[in-house]
Amino acid sequence: MIRIDGVTVVKAAAVLYKDLHWTISPNEHWVISGPGGSGKTILLELLAGNIHAAQGEVSYSFIDGDSWDERFAQRKEKILYVPAHALHAFIQGQDMFYQQRYYSIGDERIPLVKDIFGAEVSRLHHLDFPSTLNIDALLALPLNRLSNGQLKKVLILKSLVRQIPRVLLLDYPFEGLDRLSRMDLIGFLDHIANAFGTQIILVDHHHHLPSVINRRLVLNDFRVEAVETVEPQVVEQDNMFSLPEPKPESLFEGLPEVVGMRNLRLAYGDKVILENFNWTIRRGDRWALTGRNGSGKTTLFSLIYADHPMAYSQPVYLFGKRRGSGESIWDIKKRISYLGPEIVTFLNPKSIQQPAQAYVSNMQRSASKQQLDDLIHFFDVGQWFSLPVKHLSSGQLQLMFLIQYFLGQKELLLLDEPFQFLDPVAKDRVNAYLQEHLDSSVTLVLITHYEEDIRRWTSQRMSLS
Repeated sequence: MIRIDGVTVVKAAAVLYKDLHWTISPNEHWVISGPGGSGKTILLELLAGNIHAAQGEVSYSFIDGDSWDERFAQRKEKILYVPAHALHAFIQGQDMFYQQRYYSIGDERIPLVKDIFGAEVSRLHHLDFPSTLNIDALLALPLNRLSNGQLKKVLILKSLVRQIPRVLLLDYPFEGLDRLSRMDLIGFLDHIANAFGTQIILVDHHHHLPSVINRRLVLNDFRVEAVETVEPQVVEQDNMFSLPEPKPESLFEGLPEVVGMRNLRLAYGDKVILENFNWTIRRGDRWALTGRNGSGKTTLFSLIYADHPMAYSQPVYLFGKRRGSGESIWDIKKRISYLGPEIVTFLNPKSIQQPAQAYVSNMQRSASKQQLDDLIHFFDVGQWFSLPVKHLSSGQLQLMFLIQYFLGQKELLLLDEPFQFLDPVAKDRVNAYLQEHLDSSVTLVLITHYEEDIRRWTSQRMSLS
């Protein structure tokens, strides 16, 4: 049992939780939900012991050390916390740039997947984990070559391989995973809960949940709004996922070409990512780009956004010109806005002291104050946009970056999993903005793993296998 009794949490001189009470009984597995910035991640960090109560007590029936040091050691051993942006721990102190995953030079400085497991890599085959969690094919890859979803799988296994915990705390574990990977993770969490007795507590907005999840804590503004019983969910099956039929290509003929790829071939050593790949994106198109984690979606974005060196050796055309025909990388970037998980990972926003509004203004100096005020009003973020970036929740951070890129609206908008961490209200607002406020001449390509996004966004789609 875990008990939170009369706890007050203070961070950066601000009182967050005040007189919080919550009891987690044996055999209960919880999902924590609530709007962005409502305190979900802070609560996980409190349970993990990463932050401490200014008043009140957090007690654990399975921790019984006599001294503070003994209780601290037991807590670290028995409670495992996997944060939403766990990759930051692996890149701190390394001179890395987010495009580096596409370059071979300098990879000797980047740890391989097997390196982060160290001597414990052999335990991957000794533990009774489902075969769907096998990562043998990833072990020899540099960490920065993995897709967002592959990274999530590796980091969860890294956290579990040393010792199966008594309590597993997961912050947004399903974000960035394709549908089949989400199903694999659901099965995995059910497996460790049933086979090892691990208690699962996770943060989530909208996904299908492991069948062991039986309780829900709903937060709002650092207060408990509701405690609910969760009924077992039916996991999405393969035959439930059907894509809409795209509109015929002929409907888009005659419009200026924004992106053209002709018989493209991408390979890393002996591993071929794409072969004889053709894609034409025309002005005003609305594309959904889908596919399994690691299938090459973000790599295609890197070819468009002038980050991938192979763009110069492959038949890639941007705005009617072949790459390498004299334009500079900055000429290209002036016409394209890109937002993806790698930006957040390598920027390390938790080190940014500026308020969100000042940060966005500095990043988009050509935009007027009125334009920013209009976006702040549209997305209803005024209540937190004056907070330092380092104090924003994952959902608030994602929305801040989206506002930044909408403020500097360009000819081509590339959004890689833009709805990550957003609560349903925030996601609806982003969708409404994209559908109602983008100029009809702006071209949009959106990477997503969700059927409802594909149905909402597809004038055309590209699915990678």
